[in-house]
Amino acid sequence: MPPKDRLNATPRDRLAALLRSRRGVLLLRRSVALALLLLAAVLAVQHPGSPSDGVPVLVAARDLPPGRVLSDVDVARREVPAELVPSGALHDPSAALGKTLSAAAHQGEPLTDARFHGPTVASGAAGTVSVPVRLADPEVADFLAPGRRVDVITAADRPGGGAVLAENARVVAVQPAPERHDRGRLIFVGLPEQLAGAVAAASLNQTVTVALR
Repeated sequence: MPPKDRLNATPRDRLAALLRSRRGVLLLRRSVALALLLLAAVLAVQHPGSPSDGVPVLVAARDLPPGRVLSDVDVARREVPAELVPSGALHDPSAALGKTLSAAAHQGEPLTDARFHGPTVASGAAGTVSVPVRLADPEVADFLAPGRRVDVITAADRPGGGAVLAENARVVAVQPAPERHDRGRLIFVGLPEQLAGAVAAASLNQTVTVALR
């Protein structure tokens, strides 16, 4: 643009001339890049947390069966994307250790407070007490889970020699399988108080098993 025309040019004409020059194109690119950087900075301030940020939660360290009383080898802490953390997820191992799973949990599955039996089930229903029963056949315990109904009977050492100690008892807890199998698995059943003493004594002095309902 001639010097005389520059003096008489409007701001719009000057901008058009600048854009037609190489220097103008370079300046425009830099301005756009700076604007994008400023926009990214503003968005980062407004949204500091990324959806992929991990939240430490408690998960099953291995496949766990129902009725498992959890120990420190059964749980682990793992970071899970915040948007995938289920409601009621546990974050501290102390919230799960010693509690009984109400259903099976797969390895890596987040543990929630709903996966455990509450105090009412763990202590038996109203008017009942939890009685330990050591099973003659430890493999029977693999088919049991808290809430299952069973009949407690003495194992027959001869045909027709068994006796029913309690009917329709609710399983409260199942002991994890021990490394040694020289003794039967221990389970707890909820029984009326008038039967509890007799069943507990029989479990100590006789061979006892259960029949599943």
